[in-house]
Amino acid sequence: MQSLTLHPDAWIREGSEFASGEVVGYRVGGMPDGTTARIANFGAPNRDDWRVMRINPNNSQSDWTGNYKSVEAALADLQGATDRP
Repeated sequence: MQSLTLHPDAWIREGSEFASGEVVGYRVGGMPDGTTARIANFGAPNRDDWRVMRINPNNSQSDWTGNYKSVEAALADLQGATDRP
């Protein structure tokens, strides 16, 4: 089992300072077999609607899936899916 990690890569900007507002997107590190993933809040800033997209080694992408109440819940579900053979 490899532990997945979150790396912020999208924010709601507050003013002119880069990465100054609420984080609304993450790149997921530690995915197996050359895949990557992103987790983003489609409901920001007013509600939580976190979704997951997988990106294959050939750069093809899945649709955004899920409707999670938190980034942690989305990450936990993605971790569970990567732990299964």
